[in-house]
Amino acid sequence: MVRSLYSGISGLRNHQVGLDVTGNNIANVNTIGFKAGRITFEESMNQLLRGATRPPGNAGGTNPVQIGLGMSIGSIDTVLTQGNLQSTGQITDLALEGRSYFAYSNGTGNFFSRNGALQMDQNGQLVSPTNGFVLQGMMAAADGTYPPGTTIGNLRIPYGEKAPANATTEVFYSSNLDSDSEGLGTVIHSNRYLAAARDMNGAQDTTPLMDTTLTSLYDENGNSLGIRVGDTITITAYNATAGTDITPVSFTVDETTDLQDLIDEIQINALGQIDGAITVGVNADGSLTVDTTLASTDAANLTVSSNRPGSNSFVTNMFTFAPNMPQGSTYDSAGSLRRPANALDELNDLYDAGGTALGLEDGDEIRVNGAVGGRPVTTGTLAYSLGAGTDTTMQELIDLVRQTFSLPATDGTQQDNASVEIDPPDTRDNRITDGSLVVRGQPEEAFALSNVTVTATNSDNDQTAPLRFTANNTMVEIQAARDTGVHSTSIVVYDAAGDAHTMTTTYTHSGTPNEWLWEITMAGGEQIIGGNMGRITFGQDGSPSSFSFDDGATTFRFNPMNGSNEVSIRLDIGSPGEFTGITQFRSESTTAARDQDGYPMGKLQEVSIDEFGEISGIYTNGVNKSIARIYVADFNNPAGLQKLGDSMYGISNNSGEPVYQQPGVGTSTKIKPGAVEMSNVELATEFTNMITIQRGYQSNARVITTSDTLLNELVQLVR
Repeated sequence: MVRSLYSGISGLRNHQVGLDVTGNNIANVNTIGFKAGRITFEESMNQLLRGATRPPGNAGGTNPVQIGLGMSIGSIDTVLTQGNLQSTGQITDLALEGRSYFAYSNGTGNFFSRNGALQMDQNGQLVSPTNGFVLQGMMAAADGTYPPGTTIGNLRIPYGEKAPANATTEVFYSSNLDSDSEGLGTVIHSNRYLAAARDMNGAQDTTPLMDTTLTSLYDENGNSLGIRVGDTITITAYNATAGTDITPVSFTVDETTDLQDLIDEIQINALGQIDGAITVGVNADGSLTVDTTLASTDAANLTVSSNRPGSNSFVTNMFTFAPNMPQGSTYDSAGSLRRPANALDELNDLYDAGGTALGLEDGDEIRVNGAVGGRPVTTGTLAYSLGAGTDTTMQELIDLVRQTFSLPATDGTQQDNASVEIDPPDTRDNRITDGSLVVRGQPEEAFALSNVTVTATNSDNDQTAPLRFTANNTMVEIQAARDTGVHSTSIVVYDAAGDAHTMTTTYTHSGTPNEWLWEITMAGGEQIIGGNMGRITFGQDGSPSSFSFDDGATTFRFNPMNGSNEVSIRLDIGSPGEFTGITQFRSESTTAARDQDGYPMGKLQEVSIDEFGEISGIYTNGVNKSIARIYVADFNNPAGLQKLGDSMYGISNNSGEPVYQQPGVGTSTKIKPGAVEMSNVELATEFTNMITIQRGYQSNARVITTSDTLLNELVQLVR
């Protein structure tokens, strides 16, 4: 009977302890960083009434007979589950996500806590507000680094601390320079001039047939025959004496196939099959003539055709001859060939773009007018001459235009084009009409050509006015003058004393494709020592391929002229094959000096803390550097830490020693700034536990009262 009394007493006592744990949990439901406790019970001693026996022979064994003597407390554990995070917006409020603990020190010992609601004391130290213990971590060196040997100690935010000035050593450039920035000159041209495609009979140009490619032939009305490279020209004829067709002659046109080649094919390879004495030539008006004077055989049905639709009709009509060409006579083609004019042609022999004579007469005055850069020029004049050996040539007109506008021989571009010329056939610029008078001004708007006219006045009003010449010289502008691309960017750099200096870099297109000139100037009274001019070239991919200094320097250097040291600055424009620096693409010039590494003296203005425990300082001079680094403590058995009050824990024999790590680097725990970790107490669980403890307490009390009743009955047996 006594045993049951003591068992009930142990149940009462230990359930009371369970209620104490639950009450403590509920009391700390709003305590920052609090970890709930959990109690477990175990059996107490057992009294052995009879021991167990082995099975004797064929009989069975017996189990031990024991009576328990109550219960006791097995453990009171700390529940280490993560508490919810509550945002506060306070920069010094920190929460931990993970198993680690903040480390604190009171100067004599180290303490650990999940409570990160921090304050600052008068020395700038981060402290726990409940007891003034100082948060632990590493303080950075003056340059924001952590040299080897830096130890963990008290953390301090040094408000008012000064960051010394730092001289600029590097300037970084980025963005784009427009690849289409070459300075341009005005380009204008007249309508096409045509000349008869004929031999000049010993005049200035003795080889016009070899100068006239088939791809540049026109008819007498100014229509192109449309022959192109790759076309097949076929020649057929009939031997009227023998009554047989010749074997057709075909050849393929290339870039160099000229009129003489065509004549040779007709005379030698085609008509030569009929009679080798038949010759072919060109008349003064540009028509082809077949001469059978010395032949002994009759020819007929001579045709020349092209395999290109659209071109064939012009070719066939041009080279149409009499159906029958008996021996002993000459036969002309139905059409007259024209070719683009050249500088050696006499104006008297030229036609306008429609194949009509220019209408110039001896004594007519040719005039050239216009303006250069908006300034009118003095009218240039030339008396047209028509006579044996004195005919005015196209070259004389070219010279007159050059002299009137004071143009050099070439246009000053990379291509080195003639400033004034008659455009040759099949040239690289398909914007210009073959055989037209081309005028190219010098690059830059200061040399822009405008209101250019080439006219002729009638010397004899009784004769037809040279209107065809004037109309054919109606000028068409295909390129306007523009200035060379220039782009500037400025940035403030600093000397060792922290004084600011404005540095301007100007880029100017050199006129050579993919090449720019650069020059650096200073806005104040600084003295430039060297490295302020050079060239930058770009590869075909648009990235910089080379960067050079005209004086062979490697950096830009200047004397601040304020008593401070000389400043030497490296210019970083990027690397070949990379596009993070300056590039050259067909896009607007936007290149900028985007950054530099110098700064003046500044004071610590504000701080920020990241999830890795890095405390960064933002200074009034724009410098952002690390001030300190919070370290957290990891334990092999954090549940073994001993609670010391003030939400602090201490090391116990079973917790293990602290291992200090940087959050998110050496440990998986990270810091959440501007938040605190709430208690992990769950009220629903605690109220449930309180009910079960209450029932256990009541049941144990009932055991005691029942035992008392039985003892009372026992005492009354003697009555």
